[in-house]
Amino acid sequence: MARNMEFEWPELAIQVTATLLEEDEPELSARLWDDLTSPTRFVCRHTLSTGYEFGCETRPPKHPVESGTQAEPVGRKQWLLCRIRPGSVVYSIAGGYGGITIFYGPCTEPLPMRGPVVAYVEPKDMDNLVRAGKAVWSAQYMTHLPVIMIARRVSDDQ
Repeated sequence: MARNMEFEWPELAIQVTATLLEEDEPELSARLWDDLTSPTRFVCRHTLSTGYEFGCETRPPKHPVESGTQAEPVGRKQWLLCRIRPGSVVYSIAGGYGGITIFYGPCTEPLPMRGPVVAYVEPKDMDNLVRAGKAVWSAQYMTHLPVIMIARRVSDDQ
């Protein structure tokens, strides 16, 4: 059975569920699952110009950690931003710590993504994901206030 995660934006009263792609990206899916042994807080930021995607970052580690980069991402498959479908969840260890990028619509840039797609948001939750993405965009552009996302495991059926 598939492993699921929940992304919650408490201030927005929004939650969505995503299913890990353990067959497509087993190493990075396992790393993300392991990184979420307890609920983890992320600060969300929107690029404003790339399209309908936003990044979520945790506090970086004190010491450098070996990792991939946008030019040389880790993972089995490399993606261009403009080819990633809405609802995709990308996990990256660029910079030495886990970062999540969530796509709530199309992107225009033919640039490499810094990590692979490791999960998809459930289709039933796409309206809520779009609401969250628009709120992150508005906060980045209009209010300059941080938007917090909490990621957690919701099933471990394996």
